[in-house]
Amino acid sequence: MSRWRIAVVLTLIGLPVAIWAGLGTYYLWITGWAFWAWWPMLGLMALGYFLAAYWQRQQQLLRPPDFAVPLHWTDRDRAAWKLVEARATRAASLPAKKLTEPTFYQQSAQEMALELATFYHPGVKDPLDGLTVPEILAVVELAAHDMWELVEKHLPGGHLLTVRDWKRGRELVQWYQTGSNVYWAISAVFNPLQTGMRYLASQAGIAQPIKILQQNLYLWFYTAFLHRLGHYLIDVNSGRLRVGAARYRELLEQLQRQADQPTVAEKLATGPNREDSEPSVEIGWVTVTLLGQVKAAKSSLINALLGEQRARTGVVPMTDGIERYELLAPGVPDRLILQDTVGYSQAGPNADQVNRTGEAAKQSDLLLLVLHAKNPGRQADLTMLEKLRDWFAARPDLKAPPIIAVLTHIDLLSPSLEWAPPYNWLSGQRPKEVSVREALAVTRQQLGEQIVSIVPVCTQSGQVYGVDEALLPAMTNWLDESRAVALLRAIKAEADRDQAYRIFQQVLASGKVAVEQLGQLLRGTPQAGS
Repeated sequence: MSRWRIAVVLTLIGLPVAIWAGLGTYYLWITGWAFWAWWPMLGLMALGYFLAAYWQRQQQLLRPPDFAVPLHWTDRDRAAWKLVEARATRAASLPAKKLTEPTFYQQSAQEMALELATFYHPGVKDPLDGLTVPEILAVVELAAHDMWELVEKHLPGGHLLTVRDWKRGRELVQWYQTGSNVYWAISAVFNPLQTGMRYLASQAGIAQPIKILQQNLYLWFYTAFLHRLGHYLIDVNSGRLRVGAARYRELLEQLQRQADQPTVAEKLATGPNREDSEPSVEIGWVTVTLLGQVKAAKSSLINALLGEQRARTGVVPMTDGIERYELLAPGVPDRLILQDTVGYSQAGPNADQVNRTGEAAKQSDLLLLVLHAKNPGRQADLTMLEKLRDWFAARPDLKAPPIIAVLTHIDLLSPSLEWAPPYNWLSGQRPKEVSVREALAVTRQQLGEQIVSIVPVCTQSGQVYGVDEALLPAMTNWLDESRAVALLRAIKAEADRDQAYRIFQQVLASGKVAVEQLGQLLRGTPQAGS
């Protein structure tokens, strides 16, 4: 970019405008029309600055970037984010001079890095001690990319600004104020009354909005800097950047594509062979694990979901291991992998059941806790949920999958001989509807906040109800959360698995370079730089 050429072009374009403005001002002055022409122009300028100030207060002019907490963040990450938000809030009281100094940004980055490192690793004295060099570089790369994109998209002419220009922004306002004061002093000599009136109007309508806009511009940029850097400092302290910046960004983009993709039914309806269809979108996989007591109807629920008798059912529990089924459901954008686990007794899961069912649940993205509507004993279910909760509490870098409670056998609730769906269990007044609503309330009270939703269904062959109408929509509502669970688990598994492989690749690459250099040396070929 040639700055002097840009300056020449702008000067040649702007000079005629300045000349005409000067001639027009002089003409208005000698004809005596300047006073009457000045007021409408001042009104237009005041209106423009008023709208600028109003829109800025409404965050519609210099709109703050979207810094919503990512869905894949854990509770620990959300608590750390409050520290970043508090720091950004305090920035509103900083003077504009500080916000133009690069050293202040460096100081803020160091302070925030130490604050977040101390939050994740109490007692740490150096925020970089526990990080690898690639992780540090990943933070710099990701934050720098986001800030570049922010300036490129939201700051007109931002790509032309140098650090010198950024510093001079504050000085330009001061120079404008000085020049303005000189103008008012000279004007007052010729016409004190009119000058005094115009000066008061200009101060009310122009000067103050300029100062507000200038301060807000600096604050907008500094706040964005804190948010973006804080975002990736949280990611790096949570261990998610061990996979590298490129891979981390790729996984997030994949998560977003899955959230934006059409449902399976829509995808199959359009089909990849249609000429006007969009490029194929990769369908995600969500692992759904069913757990619950013996005879809670887990297998019957799978059959109801699949629409066919694939899971074995009967009075005696037949599932002696983890069985998996694939489900493509209309209205659900992901392929679902259903896992049927071993049922546990009312006395609670034994050690083997805890290990097998627990491991399946820990590798899941969504859990369905299947409960018998006529069996009020929930202690065994609470025990299993508590063990899962404790397991995830000991691993704050992972997210626990959302748990949907599925209340089966609602056809057996009073009056047991009545079955005439559809039922409105939210507000209906028929006896069956009241019984279902009361059963839901009791179950919600027993399980509390450990479940995100509770759905009543009937899985009896020939009278299935509530699966398509309520359960699948409830599962769809929690798909984004389920994908976030899967993302964190995938990042951790990939980072742990690839450590040895990456070392091998690095050693192999170094070995190849050494062999090439040795070959050049033996052949007498001069090396680069010699």
